[in-house]
Amino acid sequence: MARLFVTDINLNKNELQNARIQGLSSAPSAPVTGQVYYDTSNNTMYYYNGLASPNGPWVAMNASTEAIQDIIGSTIVGGTGITATYGDPAGTETISITNTGVTAGSYGSQTQIPTFTVNAQGQLTAAGTVNVATALSISGDTGTDTVNLLSDTLSFVGTDPIDTAITNNTVTISAKDATTTTKGVASFATADFDVTSGAVSIKNVNLGTQTTGNYVATISGTANEIEVTGSGSETAAVTIGLPNDVSITNNLTVGGNLNVTGTINSVNTTQVNIVDNKINLNTDFTGSPTADAGIRVERGDSADVEILWNETSDKWTLTNDGTNYHAITRKYSTTVGNGSLTSIPVTHNLGVREVVVNVYDSATYDTVECDVVRTSTSVVTLGFTVAPASGAYTVVIVG
Repeated sequence: MARLFVTDINLNKNELQNARIQGLSSAPSAPVTGQVYYDTSNNTMYYYNGLASPNGPWVAMNASTEAIQDIIGSTIVGGTGITATYGDPAGTETISITNTGVTAGSYGSQTQIPTFTVNAQGQLTAAGTVNVATALSISGDTGTDTVNLLSDTLSFVGTDPIDTAITNNTVTISAKDATTTTKGVASFATADFDVTSGAVSIKNVNLGTQTTGNYVATISGTANEIEVTGSGSETAAVTIGLPNDVSITNNLTVGGNLNVTGTINSVNTTQVNIVDNKINLNTDFTGSPTADAGIRVERGDSADVEILWNETSDKWTLTNDGTNYHAITRKYSTTVGNGSLTSIPVTHNLGVREVVVNVYDSATYDTVECDVVRTSTSVVTLGFTVAPASGAYTVVIVG
C-alpha cells in the first residue's frame, strides 16, 4: 500500500535516485497543474498545464525547446496596468508596470494638506487641498481670545486664588486650598487623664479600687498539660505554654489544620489512609525553585526506586535502579481539519519541544505524512497542501 503524503516533499537539492514516474495507459482523472505521468500506450511522458488544445491540457514532454517557450509565452498576458511582451525566438518574457499619472512637483503647504484619488491600478491623481487650522480660540468670562498657532506664544499664569500648572501639554487650573484656624476642642476627665501643654496621658488604674465587676486574680495550670509561670496579681506577668515534651496517651482529634515544624521520625502503621485527594510536598519553600522532590520506595537489599521531579530539567523522571533516571512521557491527542485551513496549530501544553508527532487518517487509521513544525514548547503546527475536511485526521503528540 502506498504511503499517503498530504504536503509537499522538499529533498533540499538532493538527488531523487532510482525513481520511477507513475505509468498509466491513459491520463489520470482530476489532474492538477504540473502533474506528470508516463503513458504506457505510446511510451511518452506528459505534464498537465490545464490549457485548452492545441497547447494543452496534457503536453508531451518530448517537445522542442522552441515549442515549449512558445507555449509558455502565450500563457502570460498583461492585465490592467501590466504589460507582457514575449520575445521570439529568444524565448524571453518582459513584464513591465504602466507609469502612474501623478505629475512630479510639490503638493501642500504649511497651512494646507493635499488630497489624492487612487484608481484600481494604484494610480494617484491630485484631487485638491484641505486647510489646516492655524488659530486657537479661548473663551473666558471677559470674552474670547484668539491665538495664532504658527506665530504666537501661549502661556498660563495663575494668581490668588487660582493655581495653574502645565504637565505633559496638559493645563490644570484649580482653586487654592483655604487654611483653617480651629480644628476642634476636646475635653478629658481629670480623674482618669492628665493634660499638659496639649499632651494627653492616662493615669494609673488600680484594679482593686478603680474598677467594677470581676477581673482575674490568679492563673494556675494543669499538670502535664498546661504550664503557667507567674500569678494573676495586678503587677505580675503571666506566661502560659505547653511542656517541652508532650505525651498524649489517648486519641487526638484535630478539627483544624495540623502543622508540624519538626521532624516526624516514624509512623507506626501498616497502611496510611488519607482522605484528601492531593499530597503537597515542599510546602514551606519560597522563591525560585531549586530542590528536587518525589516519592521513593525503600527496597531493603535491592536498589531503591523513585518517581522524581527534576528541578534542573523541569521534568518528571523515574528510576528502576536508583541510579539512572528517565523522563516520563506524556501524550496528547486530538482530531484536526475544518475544510479551510492548510496550516493548523495544535496546542498540546506538554511544555517541551522534544515531542514525537504522528498523524493518521481518522477513518482508515493509515499514517499520513504532513509538515510538522514544533512552533513552541506548547504548540506544534501541521501543514497540508489541501485543507483537510472536518476531523479528517487524528494527531498524537508524545513528549
